[in-house]
Amino acid sequence: MAELPSAVATFDKLCLVGGLDPAARPAALSAAGWQKAAVTDIDVPKLGISKAIDRNFDFSKPSTTEQWNGTVDGRPASVVLARFDPKRRYLNLCALTVNGVRNAMPYGDDLSSAFEAFGVKGKSVDLAHYYEYAGKVGSDKHPVRGEIFTRSLATGGRDAMHIYVAY
Repeated sequence: MAELPSAVATFDKLCLVGGLDPAARPAALSAAGWQKAAVTDIDVPKLGISKAIDRNFDFSKPSTTEQWNGTVDGRPASVVLARFDPKRRYLNLCALTVNGVRNAMPYGDDLSSAFEAFGVKGKSVDLAHYYEYAGKVGSDKHPVRGEIFTRSLATGGRDAMHIYVAY
């Protein structure tokens, strides 16, 4: 059973609904009652440390970051929004982070459905801790990647989970 039954639905509502429009993210966070933090303590470059087979992404040196704090199933959670240099493959990132999640497997089916509705499909998996998604979306075939990883280093917390979409 998922430790946080609404984690994927929360991620979908905050990071996927609205498609590739980065302006949709702050609006969704605000409408959901999440609070913008004064500082970002999520380490965005560490979101790039995962079990990806094909490392075609780099989340170092974001040009801007915003962190929003809220809860998922009563547990403190954060969403970080990051923008990157226009020369990068992925210009925007939206990540949900929560500490204390032991493995990704209970979230796999729901997350696969959410990403498929967004237009991307599964790419690779390490059943216990990692699922990766990738594809191209829209008429311009914009590259999109997503993942869930339950050994995230981005929060500095124990058994930290991140779910992100980069586009």
